[in-house]
Amino acid sequence: MFIEYYIIAFFLIVLLAIALFKGTNEAKYLKLKYKELPHHIERSFFDALQRSSKEHGYSGFLSSFRFFLRRLFNHILQIISKLVPYSGFRVVLHRMRGVSIGKGAHIGPSVTIDDVYPNYVIIEKNASIAGLNFILTHTKPLEYHKELSKSYVAPVRIKENAWIAIGVILLPGVTVGKGSIVAAGSVVTESVPDNCFVGGCPAKLIKKIELEDGKPISFKSGEISKKDEI
Repeated sequence: MFIEYYIIAFFLIVLLAIALFKGTNEAKYLKLKYKELPHHIERSFFDALQRSSKEHGYSGFLSSFRFFLRRLFNHILQIISKLVPYSGFRVVLHRMRGVSIGKGAHIGPSVTIDDVYPNYVIIEKNASIAGLNFILTHTKPLEYHKELSKSYVAPVRIKENAWIAIGVILLPGVTVGKGSIVAAGSVVTESVPDNCFVGGCPAKLIKKIELEDGKPISFKSGEISKKDEI
């Protein structure tokens, strides 16, 4: 009986959320580019909600409430996406959150895509994200550390045929180049050029990928030239 009530409540929240922010499209009012954010100061729930809603461009009737419902809706979709057993379902759920995902892209289990700015993530066609990954598009250090670390949001792009192995963390503003591979457990702090194999914390070039007729055939050592840089 209680489970039935939870299911009904969930669908009511979903319908209400859709109705209230149907006309609000973050992709339209938040330009996908580097943007400075205020540093973090712990506040009361309602004060934080009001400030966050303005930060996200919400205004007008029940703006804070509409923002709250959108955040709640996104959070629920994120949780479900980590539990469902099929990549296709995960892709649909993250698209509903605002993530741009190309045809044929794979998203593995327990992938966390930024809770606050999911629409800043672009995953191109045939890219693969193995699982247990974190894709972060924003960072908000404490006000105390403002002289040491910037607070900002910036897009993350995973290009066509890129392979993000298990446990990789992508930090805000990075691009993983076309056909590139990021080794398991790596932390990507800078953009990765096309057709490279990188790994480590922070991720560094390990080898370049040799192509023949546009297809990878082997690894080769060598430095990244200027024309290969992002």
